[in-house]
Amino acid sequence: MFLRISAYSILLLAVASAQSASAQQRLEFEVASIRSNPPTNFHFGADSGKADFSSPEMFRCSKCTLATLIATAFNLQSYQIPGRASLGNNTFEVAAKIPDGATAQQVPAMLQSLLKERFGLTYHFVDKPMKGYLLTVAKSGSKLKESEGAARPHASTGGQGHSHEGLVSFRGSSSFRGGQKTMADLRQIISDHLGLPVDDQTNLNGKYDITLSWSGSAAPSAGGHGEGGWSGGGAGHGDHSSAGPLASRDDAGGPTLFDALQSQLGLKLVPTERAAARILIVDHATQQPTAN
Repeated sequence: MFLRISAYSILLLAVASAQSASAQQRLEFEVASIRSNPPTNFHFGADSGKADFSSPEMFRCSKCTLATLIATAFNLQSYQIPGRASLGNNTFEVAAKIPDGATAQQVPAMLQSLLKERFGLTYHFVDKPMKGYLLTVAKSGSKLKESEGAARPHASTGGQGHSHEGLVSFRGSSSFRGGQKTMADLRQIISDHLGLPVDDQTNLNGKYDITLSWSGSAAPSAGGHGEGGWSGGGAGHGDHSSAGPLASRDDAGGPTLFDALQSQLGLKLVPTERAAARILIVDHATQQPTAN
């Protein structure tokens, strides 16, 4: 009897585990409303609108194009969705109820499920080389200091930058602070800011306490820390395409990201035509969602 009960209990646990795993694979909002905005003559562009993750109960995106929703769902920059123009300029108001107990990290997967269900989104990823940058160590050598022990909160900077971890941008100036960060972490911050792919070729394999501050355009300075460079324009970071290679400082007088990387961290961005990029190809998506 004991063996039969134990076997039955094990079977129930296995079924429950399988159901739980299946539910995790089908992460979905409890309920979602997608409303089309009235037609307008104003051209919003492919990356309009802004997603709101501030509420633990609701996900919202106002005046968002389908391209914006896809970029949000898969955490992509504009360059990673080359076919976004074909997705149209229709904008939508999205309000979706997040299930109790769900984490913020699960919301993008829920948005992916919503796009598949309501817009019929199908897609695949490809890896291809494209215009971007190589992150290298400058000739003067790396100035990075390896982290010691667990990451610790940074002390107050007395008004210079910020005292907590993460990226902060305000009035044309940006700063990043982080402990126990790898070059992969830094590469992602740079790529997001430039809106272009960045390959790490520093051969720095440790974890580092990083403090970096910069201002103005993403374009390199006339001094040539990024000789022959170009400026990006990724989703969520503004369009820097009008800034030429001579733009290095804004009204605040701070260094560009290119200058800051070299002077503060001993690193350098080198333009390349063959940076590795992961690209999302939209196989199918409807211009309008199915009814609520």
